[in-house]
Amino acid sequence: MAQDYYKVIGVTPGASEEEIKSAYRRMAKKYHPDAHPGDGECERRFREINEAYGVLGDPEKRKKYDADRRGTKAETGKPGVNYQDIFRQFNNMFGFGAEQGEKAGQEKAGRRSDNPLDTTEMFERFMGIKR
Repeated sequence: MAQDYYKVIGVTPGASEEEIKSAYRRMAKKYHPDAHPGDGECERRFREINEAYGVLGDPEKRKKYDADRRGTKAETGKPGVNYQDIFRQFNNMFGFGAEQGEKAGQEKAGRRSDNPLDTTEMFERFMGIKR
């Protein structure tokens, strides 16, 4: 996500639909290419403003955008990254958790690896993750 659409339009993330619409109209009028013929910077800003309003002006797109900004999934509100899976894959990639005959990425049935180089428990304590 390269730009903050709220900054582009000039509103806060908690702005109402009406505030967003009003700010969009104000900014679009200010940077409209017809008001500034031949000004490439105004044309660029006008495109940015339209792109931002295309997302923030649509309630579903805005919900997804806000979730992406926070790093959560829009429909569940749960964290978008599963750190346990990442470290499990890391450990298995380097052979720190997968025993012979066990597929990489699969967890042992209810027990942790006996390998002293398994970093999963340390990472869980550091991140405050509880199983």
